[in-house]
Amino acid sequence: MWKRLTGWVRDHLGEPMGPTRFFRGPRFVIHKRYLLDLPFRQYDARRPFRILAYLERRKLLRRGFLRRPRPASLRRLQKIHDADYLRSLEAPGALESIVGFPLDLSDQDKFLCFQRLMCGGTVDAMRNAAAHRGVAVNLGGGFHHAAPGAGSGFCVFNDVALAIRLLRERGFNSSILVIDLDLHDGDGTRKFFANDPTVHTFSIHNRTLGSSRAIASTCVELGTDVDDEQYLAALRDHLPRVMAEVAPGFVFYLAGSDPAVEDELGDWRISLQGMLDRDRFVMKQLPPRTPCVILLAGGYGSQAWRHGAAFLSWLLSGNAVLDVPLELELPVDHYRRLTRWMKVPHLLPEEKDSTEQGPSSENDWGLSDGDLGMDGARRPQRFLGLFSRHAIELALEESGVLNRLRRRGYRGLRVALEMTDPSGDLLRILSIGESSRVLVEIRLRIDRSTDPGRTWLAVEWLLIQDVGYSYEMSRPLLPGQRYPGMGLLRDATAMLIVLCERLELDGLLFTPSHFHLANLARPLAQARVPQEEGRFQAVQHAVRNLRSREAAEAIEAGCLRDTISGQPFPWEPVPLIAPVSRRAHAHFLSQDYRSAVARARAECELELVDPI
Repeated sequence: MWKRLTGWVRDHLGEPMGPTRFFRGPRFVIHKRYLLDLPFRQYDARRPFRILAYLERRKLLRRGFLRRPRPASLRRLQKIHDADYLRSLEAPGALESIVGFPLDLSDQDKFLCFQRLMCGGTVDAMRNAAAHRGVAVNLGGGFHHAAPGAGSGFCVFNDVALAIRLLRERGFNSSILVIDLDLHDGDGTRKFFANDPTVHTFSIHNRTLGSSRAIASTCVELGTDVDDEQYLAALRDHLPRVMAEVAPGFVFYLAGSDPAVEDELGDWRISLQGMLDRDRFVMKQLPPRTPCVILLAGGYGSQAWRHGAAFLSWLLSGNAVLDVPLELELPVDHYRRLTRWMKVPHLLPEEKDSTEQGPSSENDWGLSDGDLGMDGARRPQRFLGLFSRHAIELALEESGVLNRLRRRGYRGLRVALEMTDPSGDLLRILSIGESSRVLVEIRLRIDRSTDPGRTWLAVEWLLIQDVGYSYEMSRPLLPGQRYPGMGLLRDATAMLIVLCERLELDGLLFTPSHFHLANLARPLAQARVPQEEGRFQAVQHAVRNLRSREAAEAIEAGCLRDTISGQPFPWEPVPLIAPVSRRAHAHFLSQDYRSAVARARAECELELVDPI
């Protein structure tokens, strides 16, 4: 899918197409160099492309909707930023205080070019919105912490300030409103226009940064742990009044995703529905034919793209329902392109015979000696009876998994296999140094006994741990963790999905030990038994305003109670299935399964209570 999208973007990101009168809808500004991988775990470099891919999959984009920006020139940036500040950015280490981690000179230059390109994207979106008196979207930007003489919070240049300066130079004299609904205060933008009565900066945020003094500004500080009701009430209380007073001729909307409950750096609890209600309310406040530029602004973690996809989908179609394809949920297509190692190898006649199974007995884990590679006394030679250690190690190299571990500082990586345990074949990735440390450990088996007529790839055990981590408040340990993860779970799951495809298995079968793991598996996996799925959905609803870690801790502490019986509701791990084959998907889409889930969900009423 990514290959198809890349070609589509290349074909459509040529010179700007014709004027708006030939079609309706917002224009989107994006460039292939918006993709910049950084050593910052919470930053999803593919966020704008996941959003664009989702819109394309829903057939919401048409020719002329995409534009390719040019980087903002230093000559233009000198119009808004102090010369001494711009000169200071060339010094080694100049960006460390801005981005929060060290960059070598090469990466520092790439980052500056990246931000200049996104600034150019905001300028291009401004020009489109002004020319067509409509909406334009920069799939990036929103660098609202950058001030005239300093950068901070991942923001080197202030793209909104630059766009407004150029807009004024074009002779635009009407009032301008900057609506900043990123979680964090738009302090840099406010400094730029503190003495300008024609530019009103409106910001609702968790805490105010620096001075809130400005001639035309609304600065609303809500604190931490804000929920949907508080957030939307503040927006409804303040924005209509500001809109009426300012009567803007141009609007910049920083539609940050970081207020969302699952944002990895945020401290608010806004649901996806709350975020969409926010966006709808903002857009409906705009006077007719008022030019508006929408910027992605903040959003951190693997789920951040979902809000942008839902918002822009609603903007284009009026429907914000997210039906996320597997290729966007997981990097499946990437691993499909690397599947030559997964092709079932040509087996010798005696090996082929050993892999053709008849009915299994009731007590053999669904495996025969052939499944285990144990023909008589012969020791198994291949992982799952099919893959050599060399093939697996080569796949891990070509997919980039081992290189990602090396970038984290792990050296002497070794792949080890154990294939003698009836519970499954074990694969480990170890870092060999003064002592061997396990980074990845997974035990798999082929399951033919759970569902007659279906064959699953059973994941008996999966461990991914950053054993060399230093404790960070932003990475608290989850229940059951000794070390934090390494952001490889999505890749591991994608590889297992593709493995199922290549082996023509029905899907993945696994039993999460804790709630947060079961929650993380949604929506790819569901409980095999519909009654169990219905009960899980009731649990999800009860803890909807908690982050995954908090929800898992509350459940472990017995804070979930059945409102009908008054008894504590214990967490019980149940088998989940991630369907791959058509017949497996058909089971979960069937009316019988869905009706049984709905009945079980309705019969289970749960609430959170304080721990005893």
